[in-house]
Amino acid sequence: MQQTSKSEFIEIILDDKTSRGIAHNGIEITIDRTICNYSMYDPSGCKKCINICPVGVFCTRPIEKRDYSIPPKERVDPTKWIILPTWADWCNGCNACVKECPKSAISIQFKAV
Repeated sequence: MQQTSKSEFIEIILDDKTSRGIAHNGIEITIDRTICNYSMYDPSGCKKCINICPVGVFCTRPIEKRDYSIPPKERVDPTKWIILPTWADWCNGCNACVKECPKSAISIQFKAV
């Protein structure tokens, strides 16, 4: 499954393994969700990148959009959330999230624009 969302400032790409934010200013933030143990509802789940980022690059959302036209027993589990670099264009390049991530799940690339 691949989902893409694009604006004039950023493109967000989700596939089965990664969440990527590609900003118009040349910054690309990738989160490897196969090793990231973020969980909105599990207190033992990591939230270090969200807490350490001084500019608030990251946000969360359910892994799939909820569709209330589907019978309740067939709906997406609302407790399965992912972390996204939604505001990658705000990134100041401090690498605090990369250093703080205990699983090394975050990478930041700076590309010439």
